[in-house]
Amino acid sequence: MQEQLDILQRVVKASQKQTQPVGNALPAAELLATLDLSLGQEGSDIEQLEKALLDYVHYSPNVAHPEYFKLLYSGLNKEALLGDWVASLNNSTMHTYQVGPVATLMELELLEQFARLVGYTEAEGVMVSGGSQANIVGMMLARHRACPDFKDTGYSALGNKRLIAYVSDQSHYSNQRAVNVLGIGSDNLRSVESDEQGRMIPKKLEQAIAQDVEDAHVPFFIGLTAGTTVTGAYDPVRPTREIADKYGMWLHIDGAWGAPVLFSERHKHLLADSQLADSFAWDAHKFMNVPITAGVILVKHKGALKECTAGGGGDYLFHADQNAQFNLGERSLQCGRRADALKVWLSWKAVGTKGFANKLDYLQYLKQDALQLIKQQPQLQILAEAAYLNVLFRFYHPDLNEEKSVELNIKICQFIRESGGAYVDYAKYKGRTGIRLILANKETQISHVQKLTDQVVQAGNQLVRELN
Repeated sequence: MQEQLDILQRVVKASQKQTQPVGNALPAAELLATLDLSLGQEGSDIEQLEKALLDYVHYSPNVAHPEYFKLLYSGLNKEALLGDWVASLNNSTMHTYQVGPVATLMELELLEQFARLVGYTEAEGVMVSGGSQANIVGMMLARHRACPDFKDTGYSALGNKRLIAYVSDQSHYSNQRAVNVLGIGSDNLRSVESDEQGRMIPKKLEQAIAQDVEDAHVPFFIGLTAGTTVTGAYDPVRPTREIADKYGMWLHIDGAWGAPVLFSERHKHLLADSQLADSFAWDAHKFMNVPITAGVILVKHKGALKECTAGGGGDYLFHADQNAQFNLGERSLQCGRRADALKVWLSWKAVGTKGFANKLDYLQYLKQDALQLIKQQPQLQILAEAAYLNVLFRFYHPDLNEEKSVELNIKICQFIRESGGAYVDYAKYKGRTGIRLILANKETQISHVQKLTDQVVQAGNQLVRELN
């Protein structure tokens, strides 16, 4: 494999050139015309394959760059990358201990450590593709709790009643996918009003539930968000737990992005009472920068996952041998499942829990400096409180109405990216559109944020002149 390893070394070197802009992407039609992506009857030589790989990294955004601010992950986790490579080399699958022995034990250790941070004393879990699948599983567990016969008989088990799920109006769109996949239906997903900080309002939640009970429906699931995608808000746990208990409902927390505050003694108060949830989602491929994908679903009630998801496979796969209790496939919706535990475990082993805590604390300090920097610019406005690592702001001009302001800030993001500047994007929040700055890379410094704000002001002024 030396030839492939030599190519890999050259590709790595090319991908890490700091002199290149964060992104080099062309419009799709232009990129299609530039690259030869055709597949044919005859194979290609190794030189053509290497060129394809070099083109791949050249035209893809460099997510390890300290000015990559677009998504809820950024940076390069070298230990996790090493684990990712070895997992691909070994190609173990995770349905039974027999074919993934070391990865299984690593996954169980990871699940125990995640559960300890959440505050669970007795729990179980399984690794999933990410927060979207974790949220589907969380809702599936809730459905099974509310109607165990659903697994066998489907919706006929409910008669004429309807299952109703509740999330905030700032929740992740995966909840809409979940009600579709699980047969709940989008008409039965309630979007509960959030406050100005983006947090679900418990009073509004209970009003919605009470109305559905009066209408003879079956409220079964409350999905909270710990770290919303736009503003990083944290829904209150304890008051919603009380509501869940009052109506006999399952409480799930989507901590895909915001759960890592639990690493930090200084900031874990943002997710106080996390142990009160019945289930909990956490993405290692976000703040922890593990290569995509790697998430976990944690469940407070042991045995609930297998009871809810298991079915089939006993004739040839899940043997009743001495290692049967280690067959994680019976907890999972997947059969073939990659050994993602290795890259997460290797990363955690390398830096320790304190390493992630230090990163969280540093980025929170950086966030405060970024807020101060933005507030000092008269042409920039903060659009929402920043509890976590999301900073939503906009370029403001007094002569522009809201419609023109939205158009302007969208164009600013596009202009900066296309001119080789920082990689940043826009987001809509409570009727206003701004620039969403995500701080997830420990290599990012305040100078990089300063560079971004300067680019926003310069682009904004130039585009305002063009609009006029």
